[in-house]
Amino acid sequence: MAGALLTARISSAAAGMGQGLLLQSIAGVVMGGTALTGGVGGPHRTLIGVLVIGVLANGMNLIGIGSFVQQIILGIVVVLAVAMSMDREKIDIVK
Repeated sequence: MAGALLTARISSAAAGMGQGLLLQSIAGVVMGGTALTGGVGGPHRTLIGVLVIGVLANGMNLIGIGSFVQQIILGIVVVLAVAMSMDREKIDIVK
């Protein structure tokens, strides 16, 4: 569905059109609370996560942050969201 909307928006199609959007889509799902290792999620939580990522990306565009720095910031957001969603009891710490 996203591919059809993107094609309609720019009136053309190419094989690698959405290649740069992978990080944002994963970040949105993780920000919505769905664990990368599997678990409980939902469309409403994912929608909230995608909205947060969209507002973050739009804000970075408005203040003039470069695209490479934006990807670094989104990567940091994904790492922090994954770290916060991990179950601390399941981690084996070598003693």
